[in-house]
Amino acid sequence: ASLDHSLQRFISLVFFGLTFVLPIAFIPLYYYTRLIGSLKMQDRRDRIIPLYITLIFYLMAYLLIQKTQISRIYHNFMLASCLTVFLVLVVSFFWKISAHLSGLGGIVALIVVLSVFLKADLMLYLIIAVLIAGITAYARLRTDAHDPLQVYSGFLLGFGCVMLVFLI
Repeated sequence: ASLDHSLQRFISLVFFGLTFVLPIAFIPLYYYTRLIGSLKMQDRRDRIIPLYITLIFYLMAYLLIQKTQISRIYHNFMLASCLTVFLVLVVSFFWKISAHLSGLGGIVALIVVLSVFLKADLMLYLIIAVLIAGITAYARLRTDAHDPLQVYSGFLLGFGCVMLVFLI
């Protein structure tokens, strides 16, 4: 059991590194090399390179998870995450969509899916996730980072990608 726990912790750390730490750690490099004009990436064009590199890290995480013998839930969620980042990247060529809300929409959908598939009462987690999404949406609107359509579209994109992957 200790090997399983060690492997589990290793996989968690690798995924956290590939899907969170590395994408964020590269932001100062993008700014220093003038690939982005602002650390806030307010211009949709500033988001293209960071999203592209983030997609590469997500695909690496997905390929890594494919090599493991863990639940298909992890595989599906990582695939849905890759799809979400890809679609946010594609949309960003033409329009600014909220990547924050895309991620949170995906988490809300994951909680709904887990609740149904596992027949578990995850209502408290769902409420917390929806509250966090609402607070984040409010912050994105309040700081003029996005308009309401960009926030709602981002949430629906993330939610829809997770639901699509799990229902197919």
